[in-house]
Amino acid sequence: MFKFIKAVFRTIFLIIIIAGITLFYARYIEPKMLQEKEVTIHSTYVSENAENLKLVVFADTHFGPYYTTEDFKKVLKSIKELNPDIVFFSGDLIDHYNTYTEDVGVISKMLSSIEAPYGKFAVFGNHDYGGGAENNYESIMEGGGFTVLKNEYYAMDDLKIGIIGIDDVLIGYGNPKISSWGRPDYFNIILCHEPDVIDEVLNYNVDLMISSHTHGRQINIKFFDDYILPRYGQKYIKGLYQFENARKSQLYVNSGVGMTKLPFRFLSPPELTCITITR
Repeated sequence: MFKFIKAVFRTIFLIIIIAGITLFYARYIEPKMLQEKEVTIHSTYVSENAENLKLVVFADTHFGPYYTTEDFKKVLKSIKELNPDIVFFSGDLIDHYNTYTEDVGVISKMLSSIEAPYGKFAVFGNHDYGGGAENNYESIMEGGGFTVLKNEYYAMDDLKIGIIGIDDVLIGYGNPKISSWGRPDYFNIILCHEPDVIDEVLNYNVDLMISSHTHGRQINIKFFDDYILPRYGQKYIKGLYQFENARKSQLYVNSGVGMTKLPFRFLSPPELTCITITR
């Protein structure tokens, strides 16, 4: 009996140690393990002038107590090394603007250091509305040199690229039907925070949609999907998806760099995505 009790206590002690190590890793190690994902998108709609154009995507910074501007310096360094042609930010800049105590001017200044010859573009995420930043997010991003698209179309005629920014669909004023503005002879990119919107735009001239929102689960254990995954982020979780519609549309879901609700990342490290488009 004594041996049995001893074995039970050993098992409990081992479980406690493993749990402690896992929590420490998820809180202090993995959140700082920025990964650079490289993806190549092939499309017959890519023009000669846009051949091998490099798009860099970052998202879901959720600036606040769990992710700081000091943490963001690593992202800026990586973006600079990637030397992008276009940069996209797909929303959720500050976790809770109403309780954010740091100087938002610092964020604008850091964003302004990002260089991209063909432009930097952003859309609203649900936290950019729900966190109290609805009237401030756009000015912060524009202070950093980003063009914020709220249900708007931006044409790069020299490259024959169309960028369509769909506003946040959860709390904002997102209208997926603006995807119909995509020209049939252009390579059309949809920028929208919520990835599940892709199902509403596949009948339009969409070649690539860029989203985030899910944090790649943040705590990447599928058993908890019903509790972790947000609305409009329950079907397409992370990475590249390809569709068999007329344009052979593709969706890329970026896992983001910050954290929300819980200060942990587990089996879902922060991500910076470099997408190269080619004919």
